[in-house]
Amino acid sequence: MSGLGNVAQIGKKSWISLPAAVLIAGTGVLWPHGASAAQASHGRGTLTVSTKGSDVGNCQRSSCKTLGYALTQAHRNSTIVVFPGTYRESGNANVVTPRLKGLTITSSKSASRTVIDASGNANGLLIEASGVSVTGFTVKNANLEGILAEPPQSSWPKTSTSAPVNISHVTIARNVVVHNDRAFDTKLPPDSACPSSITDADDCGEGIHLMGVSWSKVTGNTVNHNVGGILLSDGGFGISVGPAAHNLISRNQSTDNAFDCGITLPGHDPRAVATTGKNAGKPQPNLAGVYDNTVVHNIASRNGAAGLLDAAPYPGAASYDNVFANNIANGNGNSGFVLHSHAPLQDVSGIVVTGNRFGKNNLAGDPDTGVKPTTGVMLLSVAIPVSIKVDGNKISNNVNGIAFNSKVTVVGHNKFANVTNRLFRYTPPPPAPAA
Repeated sequence: MSGLGNVAQIGKKSWISLPAAVLIAGTGVLWPHGASAAQASHGRGTLTVSTKGSDVGNCQRSSCKTLGYALTQAHRNSTIVVFPGTYRESGNANVVTPRLKGLTITSSKSASRTVIDASGNANGLLIEASGVSVTGFTVKNANLEGILAEPPQSSWPKTSTSAPVNISHVTIARNVVVHNDRAFDTKLPPDSACPSSITDADDCGEGIHLMGVSWSKVTGNTVNHNVGGILLSDGGFGISVGPAAHNLISRNQSTDNAFDCGITLPGHDPRAVATTGKNAGKPQPNLAGVYDNTVVHNIASRNGAAGLLDAAPYPGAASYDNVFANNIANGNGNSGFVLHSHAPLQDVSGIVVTGNRFGKNNLAGDPDTGVKPTTGVMLLSVAIPVSIKVDGNKISNNVNGIAFNSKVTVVGHNKFANVTNRLFRYTPPPPAPAA
């Protein structure tokens, strides 16, 4: 849908009107009751897909052969049931277009038996509609993301004053997303190793990517052996799309993604914070930002970069009021939880890191902070004062428990075991000279 629909401004946040909320156990976080995707009654029958089917008819009286064809026959609020087998995508056919709002795509058996092989294609599944549910698939071998949810590119803001776009109530659940990001070229510099990606030239978009998506769930997925794991963003580097807000990322295993983070919440849209005029430095949640998201009960281990990351790279970017609770992060190249704020006129306030278990991390060292020893939690703000709640976590087997620089204030009490420096204050290196 265009814009954000029914939005009311409350403080610095935007809230989309929804029914009463329920409490996520152990987090103190409210999640909207009834916010799961595809709740409307199925429209115009159930479609089926089988490797023994044929791509003729409407896929209801007899199964069709490919998911791509079934999508051309589906309607709003339809259900597509896919029987076991391997389905080789052809010509980027697996696109859920905006007309398919409320579509449910599910396997009849387990993800291990129902495979979308996207070899040679950009994505295994591209979701461009609200209310879509994708459950129970293995998605592998895509050049970019295995599963990507975003508003249609044709609707993206054309200028700095154009209205944002957004989709909502997407559910991605109980899938296995593995061996994607195939276009990543390790021979190229890291910041341009995936030139075929419009928005993420540094990582091909990771295994699962929600961009400009709100009030959605990524839950119970296994995401491994991609460049990175799960990515939630409001645009690409300098590219505006729309807010990524009020999402739930829960009970996923995002592990062994060799070059990037397990779960990443970066603010990329430069319109999220005003950079000029009397409102300079104030968030603009109606335009952009990654905010009010909950990352809970996930395992984010053995990834090439951070286990969990909240970040903003340049002026105008924002990732704030996000909660990271009851996660496990061990053996990552960077720290178990990382906050990186790299410029003035950003918003990374209101971050809560609570109840997590951080083992030995920062195995590769953090070039942005200059901290090389093992570290459980790494906090960096280059230009803006930041207060962050890091409370009730168990941090073990590191040289540094929590590392932070002078712009960061750490609030909270944690349990440490086999940690040399519980709190370590460092001085970050000077920024690299411009090329």
